[in-house]
Amino acid sequence: MLKATLSFFMYIFFLAFSSIAQIPNIEDRDKKKIKEGIVETYLRSMSKWDIPFDDLLENKSGAACIQWNKITNIFLENGMFDALGYSQNIPNKKASQIAAISGCKKMKTYYKLGDTCKCEIVVTNNENEVLLPIKEFNVEKEFSEAVKLYKKEDYQASYKKFVKLSNMGDEKSQYNLSVLMFKGRGLPQSFKKSYYWSLSSKLYGEKKADSIIKKSILKLSEEEVREVNEELKLNLETIATNGSLHALVPLAKWYIMVPKKPDYQNSYKWLSIASAFNVENTKRARDEIFKNLKKKSISAIQVEANDVYEVIVKNKEATIKEGEE
Repeated sequence: MLKATLSFFMYIFFLAFSSIAQIPNIEDRDKKKIKEGIVETYLRSMSKWDIPFDDLLENKSGAACIQWNKITNIFLENGMFDALGYSQNIPNKKASQIAAISGCKKMKTYYKLGDTCKCEIVVTNNENEVLLPIKEFNVEKEFSEAVKLYKKEDYQASYKKFVKLSNMGDEKSQYNLSVLMFKGRGLPQSFKKSYYWSLSSKLYGEKKADSIIKKSILKLSEEEVREVNEELKLNLETIATNGSLHALVPLAKWYIMVPKKPDYQNSYKWLSIASAFNVENTKRARDEIFKNLKKKSISAIQVEANDVYEVIVKNKEATIKEGEE
């Protein structure tokens, strides 16, 4: 039995995600390339009409009627926009954009495009002004759809949704994924993967995970269990260090729950980082874990925590900047 500290630690965390922004129909693609591709497609479309945008006078803007669900890689390489608008030699940028949108709408009406596309600013002077559409990705809704697919015995489709949600840190999806792995539904049976996701689910806060953990362990050798434990720890460290804060608490819990002897030093390190990012309830847990540390080791752990924190901050900033490009 672990100390009372561990019991406190086990009760205190629950990390949930209500939504995450995603681009419809063009997920998992390079946002910068998509934006650049849209500008190139606009310039190519303008060339069809013998209007070289680069030769226009500033302030100049270009608009295109964009049908987002058709923005494939093939379209960006060879496609043309059906309706365009442009302006030049306008007093200011905002006015030039309004004029370009107006021209695009007139062309859209002329070609009777209706609601098939929307006129949007693509470029102003030499600046890429493409705004990628953002829709809300609702975790609860996606989870419900995955469960419905499972009940319909469409296991492969259900599996894909659970994988996506599991990688986002959804503990219920991780648990269901472990069940799919254990039963071999939607993919070949794998007790190692079942144990991996059931343990991850427990670390993220799913109370039902213990049953699948026990069943999976019975099917594995001690060496395999150790391999999975280490793999999960390393993956959580990578995810957390790359800027996904949802992995911080499960990682801190790993060091308490998984080793035969709780590693309070590393648990404190990751809780210190989590509390620095103001992750809910982590300050109390950090202070409880702190009680188990030896004074001579505290300063070194805090320095290490600060170094990792700075790396995470840089990675988060880089991710945000990439998303804006």
